Amino acid sequence: MLTEQEFANQGLALSREAKVLDHLHNYFVSHCSRLYQTCRRFDLFDRELGAVLEVGPFYGYTPFILRPRTTSYYVLEGDDPAGYPLKPLYEKRQIKADFVDLFEIFGPTHTAAHALSFGDNSFDTALCWETMEHFNFNPVKFVRELKRVLRPGGRACITVPNKVSLQNLISFALGRSEEHLVDSYFTFEDYVSQGKKAFYGFHWREYSAPELRRLFDRAGFEILRCSTFVAFQNPSRPSFIRRLVRKADTLACTLLPRFGTHVYLEARKQ
Repeated sequence: MLTEQEFANQGLALSREAKVLDHLHNYFVSHCSRLYQTCRRFDLFDRELGAVLEVGPFYGYTPFILRPRTTSYYVLEGDDPAGYPLKPLYEKRQIKADFVDLFEIFGPTHTAAHALSFGDNSFDTALCWETMEHFNFNPVKFVRELKRVLRPGGRACITVPNKVSLQNLISFALGRSEEHLVDSYFTFEDYVSQGKKAFYGFHWREYSAPELRRLFDRAGFEILRCSTFVAFQNPSRPSFIRRLVRKADTLACTLLPRFGTHVYLEARKQ
């Protein structure tokens, strides 16, 4: 069984190989515990995964860490130059990677195909972790496409931030979030990616557990599990107050699971 420290060490080695020991490595460091917990939650370290499609891993490094347990691995990543240092690493490990604009594929434009470029029944496992909240388009076609490209019995493993997390509810009750959210739009007003003024980092739509379950159920998936879990980003030196708040948050969400920080869903194509 891979330990969390071994998981973190692999991430550090990959950052060094990609020469991104800056804020991009800090992205992995801050999300490391949550990524590790998610892999464990879906039993990804303990079984063979077959042909895998992962959407939006960014610098989570899960394709590299899980590759030995797969027959093939395909990554769909947002077409932002920030992710390009990983291209040589993908090629070296025989991971196919397409950098695409999902907004153009699934958005409300005349040229949108509303379809992924894979044949029916191509994959055994689909992973999409903390990515769907970045979609600013109707997600139904995307979910239907995941089902189409999965083989019968194939599993989709999804996580998103919980729209009704205790943290969100407290932030809105105290008025701490609204101005920050709008200010971020102005911060990235002129952000350019591949010649387009497009920034993929916004959270356009988070989900509660019942919403995510309903979305995949109506798209024809068999829902195996859908609930919440509690996980936090990893500041290098969390303050005493932060640690205290997190303990209180964890305890509250244990008693009232609906308000956990994240939603996870495991669904199967029948």
